[in-house]
Amino acid sequence: MKDLLKFLQSQRLITIASYNNDLWISNAYACTGDNFNIYFISPTKATHSKYIEANSNIVFSFSWFDPKNLSNRKGVQGKGTCKMVKNPVELAKGIKHMYDSFPEMRDILTLKWISENVWGTKLWVIKPTYIKHWNDEIYGEEENKEFKF
Repeated sequence: MKDLLKFLQSQRLITIASYNNDLWISNAYACTGDNFNIYFISPTKATHSKYIEANSNIVFSFSWFDPKNLSNRKGVQGKGTCKMVKNPVELAKGIKHMYDSFPEMRDILTLKWISENVWGTKLWVIKPTYIKHWNDEIYGEEENKEFKF
């Protein structure tokens, strides 16, 4: 699991698919904490946010490849639940993870800003239930390993 966590913590752009009587896919800036929780920020008015509010079950992915060596591919495909972070302790923890991953957000992304910004942007957390980790370098011909949480 150490290799999986290292990969997740190196990634900054997540793809999320949600469902609410229709499918929707979106991208967001994201970071991963030590407990595998994945945090991202998004306005509550966004289609994916509305879908997640109605149905917290989502799927997600991160992917990376070396354009000079197509046999060097890494990624994850996962399932989990997603919710807006409302608990103040978890909110502070998630914002700290965002600071660590996106230092340029430090002056903007504060507890006060999350509470009061005019766009309705909130912090969200994905709690994975399943991840398929694809890494040619680590897993060789087997290509991937599956994890359940």
